[in-house]
Amino acid sequence: MTQPPITDSDPSGTLLRGERHVLELIATGACLPDVLAALCRVIDEESGLMSSVYLLDRDARQMRWGAGPNVPEAWHEATRVFAATPTAGTCGAAVSRREPVAVADIAASPLFAQWRDVARASHLVSTWSTPFFSKDGYVLGTFAMLSREAVRPDAAQRSLVDHATHLASIAVERQQTDKELRESERRFSSAFYASPSCMTISRFSDGRFLYVNDRFVDVFGYSRAETIGRTALGLGLYDDPAQRPQLMDLLEKGSIRDVEVKARTKAGQIIDALLWMERIQILDEECILAVTCDITARKRTEEEFTRSEHLLRLVLDALPVSVVVVDVNGDIILSNPAARQIWGQIIRDGRDRYARARAWWHDTGKELQPADWGSVRAVRDGETTVNESIDIEAFDGVRKIVRTSAVPIRDTDGRVTGAVIVNEDISARATAERERNDALTQLHTLTGRLMRAQDDERRRIAQLLHETTAQDLAALKMHLARLVRTEVGLSSADRAALAESVELAERSMSGIRTLSYLLHPPFLDEAGLLSALRWYAAGFAKRSGIKVDLDLPSTFERLPQDVETTLFRVVQEALINIHHHADSPTALIRLRVDAHRLLLEIADRGRGMPSTTIAQLPAGGGALGVGVAGMRERLQQIGGTFDIESSGEGTTVRAEVPLSRDAP
Repeated sequence: MTQPPITDSDPSGTLLRGERHVLELIATGACLPDVLAALCRVIDEESGLMSSVYLLDRDARQMRWGAGPNVPEAWHEATRVFAATPTAGTCGAAVSRREPVAVADIAASPLFAQWRDVARASHLVSTWSTPFFSKDGYVLGTFAMLSREAVRPDAAQRSLVDHATHLASIAVERQQTDKELRESERRFSSAFYASPSCMTISRFSDGRFLYVNDRFVDVFGYSRAETIGRTALGLGLYDDPAQRPQLMDLLEKGSIRDVEVKARTKAGQIIDALLWMERIQILDEECILAVTCDITARKRTEEEFTRSEHLLRLVLDALPVSVVVVDVNGDIILSNPAARQIWGQIIRDGRDRYARARAWWHDTGKELQPADWGSVRAVRDGETTVNESIDIEAFDGVRKIVRTSAVPIRDTDGRVTGAVIVNEDISARATAERERNDALTQLHTLTGRLMRAQDDERRRIAQLLHETTAQDLAALKMHLARLVRTEVGLSSADRAALAESVELAERSMSGIRTLSYLLHPPFLDEAGLLSALRWYAAGFAKRSGIKVDLDLPSTFERLPQDVETTLFRVVQEALINIHHHADSPTALIRLRVDAHRLLLEIADRGRGMPSTTIAQLPAGGGALGVGVAGMRERLQQIGGTFDIESSGEGTTVRAEVPLSRDAP
């Protein structure tokens, strides 16, 4: 409330002088307690009473002692801080009612129940309190008058208090404004100098720097002493000086936001910067607040990202397999040309694509449901699928065989944000593999027939040699023997020739017999595998000088002819290889039979085979390759397996044949 001024001719000239003194204290920035104490002294001197000031805190919950130089000390201490409630004395009531409140008898008033004893001890009888307000109407505090007599305020006293509350409002509001201004300045200064961005303040009229922060010094390399009082053009901060007039034109029309510029440091380095500029007032002078962010690293990262993205696009476009990236809704956000080639077209909407897509599991022929797709499982469950084979009907109606894989994409918190799907059209490969498998099956069948034909041919040749050539040689030997008995009339040379002819006939008969047995030993058909192995081992040991040990069962049931023939040929080939390559003095033939399998092993104690030679054996390479391949093929024909183990201590050839009913 504004009061009319009191002139020197007014009886209250003392009040005027006191009011001027208080205003001078406010104007010179005296602390608030001193101002309020001076105000109370003026009012006390003028009224003959005791006055005090209580201030309401910002949340309007408590009142605190502000001043009261003549108030009894006991009352001062008792009322230093109290809750701002409607029953907390006349001050609390005045704040609550927003109007003056008077009490003529403190001892009888319920407002002073908590302070009644202190008031009695301080001889305080009556009081009244008047709230004072800010310009915006908020209660700032109360001005209280205390008396040792039972009185009520008259008009003059009320006018005096009105002057007091007016001055108290000015003092408190000025103090709050100054405090807020200092706090604002402190915060601005802290934000300005501690900002991670370059900040400067320059005069609008000539562009000379008034303030620069630490980040500016770090980035541009100029000290404050080198910068203050100079301009950005004078320091050469603009890489292109023509930019400044353009920026000033923009600033004339308003503020500048997010403008990219190139700046030059003291060392001559060109940096990319993002610039904000705003016109502000400082001490009634128009200035420019500029904020500059060094985005050189960010620009470099963006350029590298752009290059990487371009390279990724080139790689994706060149890949012969389909690559598709989907989000959590299954919508396609990235795809390559191979994806369109496989599916005929790209349907980016996930719901529409899953509704239209048709596929079947390649192995079972069961149709895929929308939840079965690898991409759905990757997004829904975080599942990774690799090389699942499915038959699809592309969107152009073409049936294809596709090998599909899906991998979930996760953010830094591990949440699934999408998936990468890789599809490979293996239709041609599957057809080629099927044709190859068919060809291998046919080849396997033909090989079996060829081996059986070979064994039959060996058997036939052996029989022919035994029944014809051997018989002819036997007849020849008998004729020669007859001539020997009648050699009386022969010369010594003729007798020697005749004896040599008999010896040749004998050797030929023995060789034909051995060849016949090697081609197909009659023991194999007549007595079985065990007899054939014993006969062959004895003959091999005699011919090669290699001792052959036998570890054979005493007897076991006859096996099918093709099984016995195959096992005999394995032994035959293995012993021949030992003789030619192993440099071993001994060999071992071991045969084990149980209810489910037959295990045949031929071992030596020779020098073994190099690992490179063993690696070539499956393909038929090396000196042993053809014979080993033949053994393996023979065993495969009867459902068996073939293996070779070799080291520096010797080599073991192992053949295993299943004997169970479900054997292949």
